[in-house]
Amino acid sequence: MSAEVVDQGIFWLSCFITGAVITFIYDQIRIVRRVLPHGSVLVAVEDILFWFFAAVVLFSLLYRMNAGTLRWFAVFGLAAGMYLYKKIFRDFLVNFMSTIIRRILDIVVRILKVPLNIVKRPVLKGLRAFRRAKNGLKKKLTANIKEGKITLCKHKDQLEMGNRDEP
Repeated sequence: MSAEVVDQGIFWLSCFITGAVITFIYDQIRIVRRVLPHGSVLVAVEDILFWFFAAVVLFSLLYRMNAGTLRWFAVFGLAAGMYLYKKIFRDFLVNFMSTIIRRILDIVVRILKVPLNIVKRPVLKGLRAFRRAKNGLKKKLTANIKEGKITLCKHKDQLEMGNRDEP
């Protein structure tokens, strides 16, 4: 085989591996999105940064291996690497890794909650006592306001009666 054919075969294999690696990196972003969900603006920013990174990687691959010339078999190699990675690893890897990371985070949160509960309990007791006091004060004020309204209504009637007697 000629050296040029071997070089093109190595180039195709490099494109194939690069396609699989780019898809793997994007799967890492998908795992982070599953573990820590975030809004559409941040997702859009992540995607723009990822595709910028992917474009730089692909350009450098084409520049180093093929003097910057884009060939259809290179695009086919990238697509084949992405497709094969997706069919073999993608769903399993994303589901498995996101589940593992969630469980680790749950354990960490449980471990960290114990000290937080020690701090939280007095605060919650204080809040409950404050709410009880507030509710008690509210009941007293409501009762006093009602009593005041009744008293004012009685006096209003007496005042109106008194005003009638005057010329």
